[in-house]
Amino acid sequence: MMTVREPTTIAAISELRNKTEAILSRLRDTQVVLERHKKAVAVMLDYKKFEELQTMLDFAEDYILGMIALERDKKSSKKDFVDLESW
Repeated sequence: MMTVREPTTIAAISELRNKTEAILSRLRDTQVVLERHKKAVAVMLDYKKFEELQTMLDFAEDYILGMIALERDKKSSKKDFVDLESW
């Protein structure tokens, strides 16, 4: 296991089997990249950090969809809309 920079620790899958508690304790301060044959295969995060990341991704997705809707609205005319009352 090796810490390459402050927020990231790299560990082999075999180390996860043998040093589970040590690796899990690192999650308080860093993310852990799991490798198999020196290739990254997974990332472990503290659950609170994962939830924060999900919230940011949800916000970014909503913002992007809102911008797409705004652009479509700018390009449309009244005849492109359906009156829900008469539909």
